[in-house]
Amino acid sequence: MKIAIVGFGFIAQKGHLPTYQSRDDLNLRAVVDPVSARREEALKLHPGIRVYETLSDLLEDCPQEIDLVDICAPNVFHIPAARQALAAGKHVLCEKPLALNLAEFEDIKQLALEKRRLLYPCHNYKFAPSVVHAAKLVRSGAIGEPLYASFQVYRVSHARGVPEWQPHWRRDKAIAGGGIAIDHGVHAISIAHSLLGGAPKQVAAHIRNLGNDKDTNLTENTALICLDWESVLVQINLTWVGSVRKSSFRVQGTEGEICIDNDDVILIDKNKNVTPCIVPTDFDDPSHSSWFSAVINDIQHHIATENYEPASLIEAGRVAEIMEKAHQSSTQGGGWLSLKL
Repeated sequence: MKIAIVGFGFIAQKGHLPTYQSRDDLNLRAVVDPVSARREEALKLHPGIRVYETLSDLLEDCPQEIDLVDICAPNVFHIPAARQALAAGKHVLCEKPLALNLAEFEDIKQLALEKRRLLYPCHNYKFAPSVVHAAKLVRSGAIGEPLYASFQVYRVSHARGVPEWQPHWRRDKAIAGGGIAIDHGVHAISIAHSLLGGAPKQVAAHIRNLGNDKDTNLTENTALICLDWESVLVQINLTWVGSVRKSSFRVQGTEGEICIDNDDVILIDKNKNVTPCIVPTDFDDPSHSSWFSAVINDIQHHIATENYEPASLIEAGRVAEIMEKAHQSSTQGGGWLSLKL
């Protein structure tokens, strides 16, 4: 599979490039980045590739040499780049969030279906080994019927981008489109899909800046999102102003509880018997490069079977609607709003 990366920042360099360089069935042919220093870095790390300032330049120069466009640019560029790549007949892998609202999602999904090309959101947390293991336990009935789930993501700051181009872009509303709810909420909702199945019916949220972040131009650093997930109540707590870095996910059921704390998966039955399991996952590695090969495997499967509306794309639509309605709920006082997808 011949690949072009759009946006050679941290996640492209540290999260995606190692897989492209380690597999014989993948051929990284080009990198697109508006910053000359980033193009030079791509050439240094992967000699022989073509580098371009814009995606238009790439598609005009070698339109037949690319099968998959991997969009790693900041959020506001996702939809325009995906639309351009799909229109040119390319499959698309897009970093989260694929879309910032439901209308954007429906529009880009329709284009992908019309072009019969795969549009794949990079919801990579579902491939984290500890999440995969916990999902198997839930589906096996190890905790009975799920009743309540909580997802806690604490960070001491927002992730920094590369120094050559606006390293604090995640705090810029015009570029990021939102703060931690979008940056980490996407992953929490994706994990909830993996662990619970089904789909949420309602959302309520409080999304705001806590601490010293008083600038109204900054994206929000903290979010509390509640989801009525059929018979399960889901609570998502996210912050960039935590005292420690931690990822913790829990599902409580009628017969027990499953806890994911970084690399630890713990099963507790209703008699308080504890079954710990260490599943190497590297949650503290922000690149999550060890999970990316599984993402590519899934992409290859869907392309080979011509499945252009995979579960991951349906999930991305739900994520877009949840994020849109969560922000709406927050501005309206935090009340419940119905979801349609």
